[in-house]
Amino acid sequence: MPYLLIVLFLCTLPALAEEKSSAEKKRYSFSKEGESAPPSSPQSTAPMDPSAALSRFFEALKADQLETAYSDLVKNTIIAARPENVVQLKEKTRTAIDNFGPVKGYEVVETLEIGKSLYRQTCISLNEDLPLRWRFYFYRSGNQWKIVDLRVDDGIVELFEEIARNRKK
Repeated sequence: MPYLLIVLFLCTLPALAEEKSSAEKKRYSFSKEGESAPPSSPQSTAPMDPSAALSRFFEALKADQLETAYSDLVKNTIIAARPENVVQLKEKTRTAIDNFGPVKGYEVVETLEIGKSLYRQTCISLNEDLPLRWRFYFYRSGNQWKIVDLRVDDGIVELFEEIARNRKK
């Protein structure tokens, strides 16, 4: 009987691992638990202004300069320390632009501050065919804002539902 329980337990491990890995694949996250950010490069001492950084990002996308858009946005951040994630995000962005049309502009549709150190800005890119939802997460370390995560998807319906829920509160 104890062997049967052990065999059953061992049979469930691959399913649990697969479930965990599929959840991780859906999320574009640039930090792993237990790892700390690499030291910042001393090249840039000017504090990041999140709104100005996002304006430059979308202007570069509008000019079809994907490489410049991402290299400027993630420079001196933990995201840049994970080049494989940046490559994947660039690929997904290129595919989205190919599917939804070129970026013609952008709008900020929501900002959310949590305390004094966390900030999220939700934007929509105004693509030729359909918009995309972009979420940028910033962390204030000392007196400087740093981008720590970003996500892009076509979840416009979810955006409406989320904003409607927040207005009812």
